[in-house]
Amino acid sequence: MKNSFLVIFILILFSFESFAQNCEALYKQHLKSDLDMSYKGFDQTMGKGFRDLLSNDLNCDKQAALLIEQYIKKNDAKQNSLRWHMAQAWGHVGDYDKAIKWSRTVLLAKEDFSKHELRWNDFVLANIAFFQRDKLNLIKHRNSIAKAKDKHFGNQLNLKYLNSLIKYFDKPYKYAVNHID
Repeated sequence: MKNSFLVIFILILFSFESFAQNCEALYKQHLKSDLDMSYKGFDQTMGKGFRDLLSNDLNCDKQAALLIEQYIKKNDAKQNSLRWHMAQAWGHVGDYDKAIKWSRTVLLAKEDFSKHELRWNDFVLANIAFFQRDKLNLIKHRNSIAKAKDKHFGNQLNLKYLNSLIKYFDKPYKYAVNHID
């Protein structure tokens, strides 16, 4: 009986090491091919760029975050979506300090709701509250978005996302964002 537990434990260890090696190999491959991609191809195309690392079953979120960081550096990229996707990838990994750091970089200095009704800062601040384990602030920012849900389609989408963060507050970020109703 003890031997069978030992064998199972060893197999599990090897499978985790194999996944890590596959993620590192994929990351190195993407470093060679993706840093010269257009922003649209790298960031906005499903199954391309960093999204390929997120879309596989190997759990390569860390490598996706590292790839985005390298893309930003090489291309001196300024698009907020790149930094936001990096924040999310670090959140998936469970490195909430890095997720907070990158989330803060996408906050808008000023929001003009008369021109654009998307409650972006509330959405980002709600995510930061989740990373900080501050449920009251998460709910506060979620409620602000709920009041404006009919004013911009993005608010409706973000509301579902934040409802999942609240529902699964005691779970990791990756779990919560992958179980949106």
